[in-house]
Amino acid sequence: MESSSLANWFSTLLSAPIVSTVFCVLAPYYVGYSFDLGYLALVLMGIFFYAFLPFSSTFIRIVKRNDDIYISDLKERPKHFIAGILGYIVSAILFSWIDLTYYVIFSLTSLIIACITLIITFRWKISIHVIGFCTPLTFLSIISHGIFYPLLIFTPILMWARVKVKAHNWLQVLAGAFLGIFGTIFFEYSLENLFNLV
Repeated sequence: MESSSLANWFSTLLSAPIVSTVFCVLAPYYVGYSFDLGYLALVLMGIFFYAFLPFSSTFIRIVKRNDDIYISDLKERPKHFIAGILGYIVSAILFSWIDLTYYVIFSLTSLIIACITLIITFRWKISIHVIGFCTPLTFLSIISHGIFYPLLIFTPILMWARVKVKAHNWLQVLAGAFLGIFGTIFFEYSLENLFNLV
């Protein structure tokens, strides 16, 4: 397999919708829910708010057979944040209403990371792909008490892949990894303190 084909393969396998879906399937278990209809409902709500809505414009591009599914044009990128940001706000309100504090924290942390990324994106092409990989995986690592931290070893592979396909340079993928990992840790723990969960 050519290195560019391998890079494309890793870009797809380690994409935000896939990693976010894994997060959504496992998160209810790690925040204390047993396997029942409530668990299934949480998985489905999580997939909608965290794995589908933020990336809905990408899915539309795939359906329309647009080859530029990663939105390479910097000027095109900001409008694609709208669905995700609105989804994070709505989910934070919904999860607060049904008293799911950890999910409120997931939504608010995702909202903060998305807003920071949007602000940066107006001037510079930070790697949303790397952020979208690192953020849910870091969430999962925190709530599992570190079990999934070793999977962050795949971050450099994704960074290489994004540079290899000429989607980003090394500084852009490094910035994405920093925001996705350390930004998530900082805001997650800050919100846990705010909500008296630690």
